[in-house]
Amino acid sequence: MKHLIPVSFMIFGLGTLCGQAAAPAAAEVPRFAGKTPVEWSRGLAHSERARYGATLEFEGAPRARWDYTTALLSQALLDMAANDGDDALRDYGARMVTTFVAPDGAIRTYRMSDYNIDMIPPGKVLLREYQRIGEARLLTAAHTMREQLAQHPRTSEGGFWHKQRYPYQMWLDGLFMAAPFYAHYGVMFDRPADVDDAMFQLQLVDRHTWVPDKQLHVHAWDEARAQPWADPVTGRAPNVWGRAVGWYAMALVDTLDFTPGIHHDVEAVNEIIKRLAEGLVRHQDPATGVWWQVMDMPEREGNYREATATSMFVYFLAKAVNRGYLPHDVYEPVVRRAYAGLIKEFVRLDANGLVDLTRCCQVAGLGYTNSAGRVRDGTFEYYISEPIINNDPKGTGPFIMAGLEVEKLLTSTPADRPLRVTGWNALPALLARIQAPTFAARDFPITDFGAQPGPAVSVTAAIRAAIQACHDAGGGRVVVPAGEWHTGAIHLLSNVNLHVAEGAVLKFSVDPADYPIVFTRWEGMELMNYSPLIYAYEQENIAISGKGTLDGQASWETWWAWNNKAAGQPTKQVPARKRLYELAEAGVPVAERVFGDGHFLRPNFIQPYKCRNIIIEDVKIIASPMWEIHPVLSQNITVRRVEVISHGTNNDGCNPESSRDVLIEDSIFDTGDDCIAIKSGRNNDGRRINVPSENIIIRRCVMRDGHGGVVIGSEISGGARNIFIEDCEMSSPDLDRALRFKTNASRGGVIENIFMRNVRIGQVAEAVVTIDLQYEEGAQGDFPPTVRRVRLENITSANSPRVLFIAGFEGATIEDIEIKNSTFAGLTHPDRIEHAGRIGFENVTFEAKTRARALNSVAAP
Repeated sequence: MKHLIPVSFMIFGLGTLCGQAAAPAAAEVPRFAGKTPVEWSRGLAHSERARYGATLEFEGAPRARWDYTTALLSQALLDMAANDGDDALRDYGARMVTTFVAPDGAIRTYRMSDYNIDMIPPGKVLLREYQRIGEARLLTAAHTMREQLAQHPRTSEGGFWHKQRYPYQMWLDGLFMAAPFYAHYGVMFDRPADVDDAMFQLQLVDRHTWVPDKQLHVHAWDEARAQPWADPVTGRAPNVWGRAVGWYAMALVDTLDFTPGIHHDVEAVNEIIKRLAEGLVRHQDPATGVWWQVMDMPEREGNYREATATSMFVYFLAKAVNRGYLPHDVYEPVVRRAYAGLIKEFVRLDANGLVDLTRCCQVAGLGYTNSAGRVRDGTFEYYISEPIINNDPKGTGPFIMAGLEVEKLLTSTPADRPLRVTGWNALPALLARIQAPTFAARDFPITDFGAQPGPAVSVTAAIRAAIQACHDAGGGRVVVPAGEWHTGAIHLLSNVNLHVAEGAVLKFSVDPADYPIVFTRWEGMELMNYSPLIYAYEQENIAISGKGTLDGQASWETWWAWNNKAAGQPTKQVPARKRLYELAEAGVPVAERVFGDGHFLRPNFIQPYKCRNIIIEDVKIIASPMWEIHPVLSQNITVRRVEVISHGTNNDGCNPESSRDVLIEDSIFDTGDDCIAIKSGRNNDGRRINVPSENIIIRRCVMRDGHGGVVIGSEISGGARNIFIEDCEMSSPDLDRALRFKTNASRGGVIENIFMRNVRIGQVAEAVVTIDLQYEEGAQGDFPPTVRRVRLENITSANSPRVLFIAGFEGATIEDIEIKNSTFAGLTHPDRIEHAGRIGFENVTFEAKTRARALNSVAAP
């Protein structure tokens, strides 16, 4: 059986992508009535534990049962425990659900034949606990929940009835009960149709309950128009009950936790989130920041400000911002005000110091009668008649979860916040995340540390001493003055700017002994190997600057000879490359993958590894052993006004790998391989680390010789997304392609959101755009790749054989490729397109290189 990691854990764990790199100082946590949001959540979590004890567990009290109320509180306690690392609280929260599961997986107090959608939420806890401890009985019970959904009665369009006793009705409440579990189950057991159906349910209920004039959803919809509360034309319930909207709001963000970002319905659900958020802002109480029991009638006599709905809305809004569905600058003030109101209006301490959440509507529904014998007719009078209590789990659970999300929102930095990227409109927010570091106005000339110019003396020790002194002093510039200097490996430290002055040439040794063994990455696989020529590990605020030259001195007699294919014989590096691949595929620990002397795996030129806040500007880089600029698992990177000229084997110009928030601008690349190649690890080693490259801007660059101008792959197992390319010039008889994607079923990877505009292409040898999924291993492997959502606009090409060279295979995905407002001239061959989905052209001109004279079968008159 195939078990998958929930998508939310894969996408939203990116805040830790820099591994052990030094993190910026945490922002001060705002306090509300003297406590931080997490402190309030923790206080209420432990207060609920003190109040309930074991009464919510099986046989803990006469009315203890399997239902959505205790499942919601259980989820909240699990979240709180995960935040605090509190195993005792985790076990307590889990028992509210797991004690109802017998050793054989049967669920006590539950009857599937009721087809009550309120019984599904405990399944969410089952899945979480099964993933943690692997007990078979929990899995059996989770399968039972899924089986109920398989048999659950539905409307004619396929929407789940709320209960069998409520035929043909969809309630907003029911979406929270079913959809997040359904999507989680679908991801966990590789059932994409389950995710599809969960997303469909969210959209279907929106279609039938949304009231545009109110910008809110009414409580329910009756397809049969048979209920007394149902509008005879629309089938809608007459009023907007706060908690019903809250259930639906939580369902939206919780379901997306388990929905891949490339899912075809994600954008439609995001639009619902945006509409609903706007409606919540419109109906937020101006005096207190909270929300009312009947949301659109705040001034009507008898209405009241209500705690459970407010807690749900705070959770929804804060989580939507944290996940990137809503803009931070617009909704952070809304959330802050709402949370302040939540604490002020509803939170009290009792005589024992326990936290109380007051003014909770105990229950509300539609149809039949309530415990007081009143008909539940959906009127205003009905909603305000239900009992108001303290500490209802339907409020305390969301309150606990809301505090966790609010604190995350209020303490996040721009770089911590995920982006919702759908096009060029995301560019300003992305640029705002990329801030070049600054350095103290202190210079440390290497000559002060004994450096002497010329080939006779190595300045390695002098540069090392200058870097250490600069770092110890709090930072500044280590200056390489004009002249010729010879060095071995340079290792940068935090707050150090290596400044290679104009007229300076820093020449690097070609003796492998001058490059100690370090933790590095080579062609997408981690290992211990020769140090890159300039290296930093787990540092922050580092720079390489100045108008001087960095000369790797590589040639076909030195570094490049290790992979010289000209003779047509296996190269020196082949055995070690093969051995590294075998070790990585077998999962051998990196510390045991020791290469270096005698293995012929060339070092990269510049490699910041697990670093943040990096700038490389103005320098010229020539004659690199291998890849030139190669940030790995790093964040906030600027490459500016750099000139790379290096025509050796595997001489890529700039290769961001598993890195994010990268700006490459105003630079020249003239290389022996790809000019810019975006990567994220190779095969199992890439999937082990599982960090994509994302949020990369390439602008105003010139690409000359190379295999590709901008290339994504081939080491791309962690995926790549949100790549923006604009205002570039690409042209050379020795440039093969302008934009290239290369991967296969062994490397896999999801590549999405690639945007290119205003690019001038002179001459390329193969095609303007190449999507090669048959690269090397091709279809051989268990990880078919995905390339989707690629947009090209205002592209001009003067001389290329074809526009598109697309080679997919059955099972791989190439989808949603669009080219607009572009002209392609000098074409000599038809496009090649194999195993691709939708490709669209709008206002595109194709011009053949020569126009053949028409030869009619009959003579012209």
